[in-house]
Amino acid sequence: MHDEPTHHANGDPLLLVTSMYSESELARLLGRDAYSYRYVYRAFAPLLQRWGRHREVSGPRGVLEHAVAEARRQQYQPIHLSFLPLHLMEIVPEVPNIAVPAWEFPDIPSFDLENDPRQNWARRAEQMDLLITHTQFSRAAFLRAGVRTPVHVVPVPVPTAYFQVPDWQPVQRMALNCPCYTFPQPVALPRAPRPWVSRETGHLSAQPSLRQLYKKCIKAVPQRFGRVMHLSARAVRAALWSARQVFQETDIRELYPPRPNLELSGVVYTTILNPFDARKNWQDLLSGYLLALKDQGDATLVVKLVVSADWEAAALAEMFAFYRGTGLSHRCKLVFVTAYLSEEQLVELARASTYYVNTSRAEGSCLPLQNFLAAGRPALAPPHTGMADSLDEQCGFILESHPEPAPWPQESGGGYRTTWHRLVWQSYHDQLRASYETAKHERARYQALAQWAREHMRGLAGAEAVWPRLATALNSVRSSKFQVLRNGTAQDSGLRTSNSELRQAI
Repeated sequence: MHDEPTHHANGDPLLLVTSMYSESELARLLGRDAYSYRYVYRAFAPLLQRWGRHREVSGPRGVLEHAVAEARRQQYQPIHLSFLPLHLMEIVPEVPNIAVPAWEFPDIPSFDLENDPRQNWARRAEQMDLLITHTQFSRAAFLRAGVRTPVHVVPVPVPTAYFQVPDWQPVQRMALNCPCYTFPQPVALPRAPRPWVSRETGHLSAQPSLRQLYKKCIKAVPQRFGRVMHLSARAVRAALWSARQVFQETDIRELYPPRPNLELSGVVYTTILNPFDARKNWQDLLSGYLLALKDQGDATLVVKLVVSADWEAAALAEMFAFYRGTGLSHRCKLVFVTAYLSEEQLVELARASTYYVNTSRAEGSCLPLQNFLAAGRPALAPPHTGMADSLDEQCGFILESHPEPAPWPQESGGGYRTTWHRLVWQSYHDQLRASYETAKHERARYQALAQWAREHMRGLAGAEAVWPRLATALNSVRSSKFQVLRNGTAQDSGLRTSNSELRQAI
């Protein structure tokens, strides 16, 4: 973004944006801590440009302060807008600070979680001038904690290209230019590798899961944002090495090399997930699909894994091991895609799909779900946590779920301080069968679901629906905080009383 001459500023606002990583780093760091915040910023960028000037200033500590000083030198009024979790966000004094956190649990930490003061989200939220959440569920979590900072709900805008995706046709056949691993294979999968030998005791034991390896290996180290990260680079290397030892007898990628193209036809279910995120519940995803549609040779489940190249082997090893452990024979197809897909390729994947499926235990909002609904692809998903705003029975097949105790994601040792949702497996199994029958034999019903899904998302997260919400939120800080700064007082009482009536409704 190019700076204009100083005399053009005249006190105009300048949004200084911080986010996770950068566009050039994203493909290399997929699946790392808070990587999805970059996608959120990318979605908002066109609307931020419509509101006014914005400049990205992500980077090491000191970059933001320098950008603030430079903005003032050019006679702009700087506003800090952060697409980061609250514990990673830097707070700049004497500048309006706007946080855009994603949150998927009914409670937020109100104490120094993990003995880290930055993890006290309630206290951090009080230091902001404005909070922007993407769902009513997230907003309720902050208000329930007694946060007085104004909280505006502004959904993540869905890219226009998804609304332009043609309707799904039963006879369509598409090929995407990306490698993929497809099952069933013409030959049987190899037997399980030899038993795990503990280096500590020298005794044989059951093969640990990759998640267990991570929990054993993780020893967090300070990272670039000054936060002790939950998943450190050292832990990643250790876990990958451990996984490599477990699967050293057979490199599954060599035994079953990927196909060069992803060819899709028939009834296609698609999901996009990070396999290292315990919330994603991909075990139920796979087992339910393989048992519900095992005899349907024209059914396909595409699992797009959000992993970087150096995590690919570990992700595939874990998922292939689970798949092999089911012992199921099937005619339906199961496809894993690990390659980085551009925005254009993701839109093409939506076009090739019949349904989007989500079996998560908790979601901040689930951007892929929103995108596929906007593309007119009905969903199979539970309407809990951040997905509640997007889902109803008119836009897909609703999966049942129930709350159960769970830890916050920042808790490395686990715990039961909050809740997430346990999927009712039988509900998922039965809805898979119902959705397949609908796509095959109830064309009118499928079209009604698809049309409602598209129109519902247009009204919720289309750019023209999001724009007035975003403008109202940003204008509230511009008018109130700028006036406060010009008057030389730190009183924000007028801003902080706006939540009181809404808090009573929770």
